Amino acid sequence: MSLLLNNLRIQVPADLIVRSGTVATLFDFLSNNQGLTEEYLYSHQPTTAEKLPIYSTSHTPIGYIDNAEAVKERFTILDGPLLLVARKGYAGRLSVLKDARLIIHEDAYAIRPKDEFNAQIDLDWFAGHYSAEFQASRTGMAGIGDFPRERLKRITVIIPRLSFQKQCAKLYVRRADICNRYANLRDRIADKLNTAIQIACT
Repeated sequence: MSLLLNNLRIQVPADLIVRSGTVATLFDFLSNNQGLTEEYLYSHQPTTAEKLPIYSTSHTPIGYIDNAEAVKERFTILDGPLLLVARKGYAGRLSVLKDARLIIHEDAYAIRPKDEFNAQIDLDWFAGHYSAEFQASRTGMAGIGDFPRERLKRITVIIPRLSFQKQCAKLYVRRADICNRYANLRDRIADKLNTAIQIACT
């Protein structure tokens, strides 16, 4: 049920489309960073309250690092909001990151509408509308999937009126909330069943 709901999207009426083009023509590709290994993050755990989240392939940070001069010299720090595009695993999955400052791992891409299109694209709508389609364009399957940068750049997207995007974005955000609740409930039921089976077998 959750997968089916995640793959549903609202059809855009032709008369509401105001722009179309490739991802490369509508979005800027921002810098990601190499060298953010588990070992590096473990040995550079934040020691101050002023820390930067590090994102890899989902909207949940894989870690944090101090917002220090040494970090600024070694890694590219970006300003949100922006779109995170997973490059590996669930390749193509889109997430909206709204942190004021953040770092992107090499397993993902960060994109943001070009200045001339920024006011025309609602990020929540774009992520909700195109995430399943982008994931369908990956190479390989979940867990070993890859989403090459050049493939992402060539995908053609349509952009409807902003008012329509905002209406749909609310529904997409609600859809994500329902799917998350469903997944949590499913996991809780599975845990209770496993506990009941263990008790019955003792």
